[in-house]
Amino acid sequence: MMLSKRLKLTAILCSLLTLIVGLSLIQVHYYQQQIYRQLNYSMKLQISIDSLRSQLWLYQEYTDDQGLSELNTRQAELAKNLSEDIQWATQQKLIIGNLNRLNTNIRALINTQNSFHSKQVDVSSTLTAERLFKAKYSMVIEEMTEEMFNLHQLSIKQAKQKQQTLLFLVGVVLLILAIMVTAWSFMTLIRFKKGLASLNQGMEALAAGDLKSQINFSDTDELSALAQNFNRMKLSLAQITVKKDELKQEVDSQTRKLIEQQDQLIFLAEHDELTGIYNRRAFIKQIDTAIARDLRGDNQAALLFIDLNKFKNINDTLGHSIGDEVIMTIAKRLVNSLRATDIVGRLGGDEFIVWLDMLPEPINIEHKINQLLTNIKQPIIIGKHTLEVGASIGISVLPEHGLNSRELITAADTAMYQAKADHSIEYCFYAGSYGVSTLATS
Repeated sequence: MMLSKRLKLTAILCSLLTLIVGLSLIQVHYYQQQIYRQLNYSMKLQISIDSLRSQLWLYQEYTDDQGLSELNTRQAELAKNLSEDIQWATQQKLIIGNLNRLNTNIRALINTQNSFHSKQVDVSSTLTAERLFKAKYSMVIEEMTEEMFNLHQLSIKQAKQKQQTLLFLVGVVLLILAIMVTAWSFMTLIRFKKGLASLNQGMEALAAGDLKSQINFSDTDELSALAQNFNRMKLSLAQITVKKDELKQEVDSQTRKLIEQQDQLIFLAEHDELTGIYNRRAFIKQIDTAIARDLRGDNQAALLFIDLNKFKNINDTLGHSIGDEVIMTIAKRLVNSLRATDIVGRLGGDEFIVWLDMLPEPINIEHKINQLLTNIKQPIIIGKHTLEVGASIGISVLPEHGLNSRELITAADTAMYQAKADHSIEYCFYAGSYGVSTLATS
């Protein structure tokens, strides 16, 4: 049941309880007023009877006209009071009827006594009649007094019974309604506390990061609707979190791809695409750093400009794919023949350039050149082809032939052409402005 209906029903029960209490109080007041009227009426009748008794006594003593007139007045007043209807019960009506009858008897006795006094009778007869009238008056008045006592007792008894009955009925009804209201309120309180506890537990689980658990409600009330909305919210959050995680993974994946692409672009920007060694721009950047370092430390270094021999014939006759294989093989041989501090790059085509860093003596340069030439001239087996190439090498030395990369590359390039022009040699040192060149035969 909906909590609003529960509270509404509770309010209705409380209103009904209040209404019954109000009606009970009104009924109690009504009964009290009725009892008060009966008791007041009984007292009024008692006073009238007492007044009639007193007047009868006076009339019996003096037997004058004034006393008779006053007696008639008292008797008529009593008859008037007895004729009032104040909602007597059946037994009380019987008593009132008896009082009316007795009052009528008194009226008859008064009339009889008046008739007797109007007649001329002797004194002895008069005295006997007076004694008889007194006795009858006394008997009637005594009987009226007893009836009044019975009326008082009956009124008190009925009032007591009515009050007890009313109090019992009101008490039973109020007790039943109070028990119903209390039980219903207690059930509503338990349901409300249970619902709030479940919602609080669900919120604590959500705060702890639990997006899978659900709040289960058996009733169909506002708390159940709130729990269902809460469950839908958790489901939506779980879906959003999954999408967020998927998006984060996708972003991380794309970021890694971008970083890889960036690294690849940086690598391609600085390395030869075919061989993977430095290209011209990156090579110059590397040797500029090495030149600055060597000049600060007064170190000697050499730059080798290498141009392959017989490569053009291989490329033209066997194709570019075979030519590319030859270029890659020569690049690997150059890298494997150098130290970690040396630098190798490809200028393009079949031209390579090598930086030999921190050399103690020129003799070391020639030793390294001979080693490189030996490795270059090793046979190259590609498929069914066994190929051989040679090289012409030009050498420039730091700081003899230049103090920067441009001067050293130009000098080594010039020396390479000198070696290539003379078929009797394989490498040549740059002669420079001194006009002297060092040549080596193959």
